[in-house]
Amino acid sequence: MQNALNMMLCWDPGTDNVALVPWPDTTGKSDRYLMTGLACYTHIQNMDFEQRKKQIFIDAMHLIVRDRCDPASVHAALLGLEEYCDGCADDMPGIKRE
Repeated sequence: MQNALNMMLCWDPGTDNVALVPWPDTTGKSDRYLMTGLACYTHIQNMDFEQRKKQIFIDAMHLIVRDRCDPASVHAALLGLEEYCDGCADDMPGIKRE
């Protein structure tokens, strides 16, 4: 599973267009989106696991409330992050515990 140190969260406000893109983005895939977050920012790189976990949930609320992204799309994209899955309940749709 990936984490917020090696994945960028990318999105287009007001849409269901939300994805994780590997960081560094050597292919330019993130250029298709208006907004980016997580691994591409130094302050994220300097956070420990618990801090990143909190930041991901804060960012999720920003995408959903501020940027009006589809909540199910935000959740689906974030399922690819270890920090997000660690912060979700075991019975959350899409969560797989090892």
